[in-house]
Order: sequence, then C-alpha cells, then structure tokens
Amino acid sequence: MTRPAADTVPDVVRDWAEPVIGPISRSWLLSGSHSRVWRARSASGDWTVKHLQDRSSDARVEAAVLGSLPGTVRARRIRALREEPDGSVFVLAPYVPGRTLDEALPGAEADRVRDWAEQVCRIVDAVAAVPVQGYGAVRLEPDGRTLRAEDPDWFAFLVGYLERQRHKAPRLAALRHGVLLAAMRDLEPRLAAAADRPRLLHADVNLRNFVVDGPVVACVNLPVAWSGDPAAVYGEALVHWSGTAGEAVFRRAGRAAGRLLDFYAAFHAYVILAYVERFSTEPLDRAAPWGGSTPLLELFDRHAAAARGGPKEALSCQ
Repeated sequence: MTRPAADTVPDVVRDWAEPVIGPISRSWLLSGSHSRVWRARSASGDWTVKHLQDRSSDARVEAAVLGSLPGTVRARRIRALREEPDGSVFVLAPYVPGRTLDEALPGAEADRVRDWAEQVCRIVDAVAAVPVQGYGAVRLEPDGRTLRAEDPDWFAFLVGYLERQRHKAPRLAALRHGVLLAAMRDLEPRLAAAADRPRLLHADVNLRNFVVDGPVVACVNLPVAWSGDPAAVYGEALVHWSGTAGEAVFRRAGRAAGRLLDFYAAFHAYVILAYVERFSTEPLDRAAPWGGSTPLLELFDRHAAAARGGPKEALSCQ
C-alpha cells in the first residue's frame, strides 16, 4: 500500500537531503503535532528531518551550540539546515534510538532515574561552558560563531520576559502573575547578583528533549537558548522531574542558589502554563508537565511559596 504523501519526506526536502546523506530508501512520519518529524533511511544510516515552524526556536543557534560541545557530550548534532521563505526551517540530524524521558521515567527504578538525571546535569553543564555574550534570549551573529544576547542584565531579561507572557496569556496572568512578580521583586537583589557573568543555558529541558537507550541519555533537542544564571536550568528541571528520584539530583546541583532555585521552578511552571493557554485546549488547572502527573498550577504554588520563604498559599484556580 502506498503511503500518503504527507507521511513521507516531501520531494523538495528529499532533493536537499540526499546529497548529504545519500539516496533515501524509505521515510515515514514520526510526529505531526507541533512540528512534523520524519525518519529517513539511507545507506549512511537513519536520520530525522524536522520541519520546525515554531518561531520561538532558532535552529541556527541550536546548531551552533551543539556543534560547540565536546565530542564526549551525548547530544545529537545538526547535520544541515534548510530555511524556507515563510521563515520555517527543515533540520537534518542523525536519528537517535530509544525512548524520550517522559516515556521512560514512569516505572523506572530509582537508581536508574538518578543516573539519568546526573547525565542531564552533565549535558547542561557542558552547554553552560560554551562562550556567550550578553544576557537573555540568544541569537547567532552573522559570523556564524558568536552567540549573543541583548538584555543589559539577567534581572532585566526576566522582568521583560514575564511581562510578555502576561500579555500572551491573560487568563493565567489573572490567576498567578501577581504572585510571581511579587516573588521576583522580593528576590531582585539576589537575581541581580546571580549572573555576575553570562552563561549559556539550555532553557528547555522538558523530558521530550532527551532520549534514553538503556542506561544512556542523549540530548536530541535544544530549542531555546538563554544567557544568564545556570541555576535557572536546575530550577526548571525541578518541574519536569517532580515526584521522581531525579528531583533531588537537580536540587543538589542548584543548592548554592538557595531560594532562587524555587523561584526559577515557579517561573518556568508559569511559562509552560502560558504555552498551554495559547496552544492547548487543556484547562489550566489540569495541565501537567509531559511525563508528570502533578498539575503545573500546584507546582507553581509550591515553588512560589518556597521562593518567598513562607507557607504555601491557598490560591484559587477559578
């Protein structure tokens, strides 16, 4: 039976990819949700072709960051990019076998989960060692090598980013923006001092960006790169690894940040919820991180209260 055209790599993409990887003998659709992803097979091996349509991701930055990592770091490098007139990008990269962490974590033994978390920490630390200039969202300079952000400092970036989320997700803002803003203002001196020099951040460590094959973890996506305080990544990981043995690994890795670690967790829970409001039909009070069961609003409240050093507040979800 012939596959529908939409289930195979488009001809125009095939013509671009084959000079790089050789003639494609077979291709099939892996995902058609947010960005279409195909698996393509050639004599050189198996590859993935992603049609990246999310403008918040910059594949050129991702390629530059991944290409700067030492060869010992388990991360899928990008082989080639094709930019389309509409601003979308086709990304060609080796296929990495295994299961994403959101599939693998449930039911995994605690020792294995802790080991996976420690491997993610090492990947995050390797990204933080890549040189970057400035603070905030990272872009690639025309020289194709220099990574740069434009905000004057880390705190200014966080304030501006939260304000943009407030406008994008007004229902969430009515529920929790004031709480997060109050925590941010309370911690302003610590946040201002947290990033005395810019460090590169893997700013989207959700579980679907990592694949496990037995005991080995590999990073397969780095869709968002920020420059600022490395502890922000460990705080975000507290949200994604909540309720697992890996949570303690990230709390230990970010322990020097103190209450900032919980602030970063609350901040990222808010960012994910803003995404849910914009792109999902799921009610805000039921949305949970991929692979998790604890509602994001509950995680937000827990970490926001800890960030402010007080008891958990009973907040309404209405």
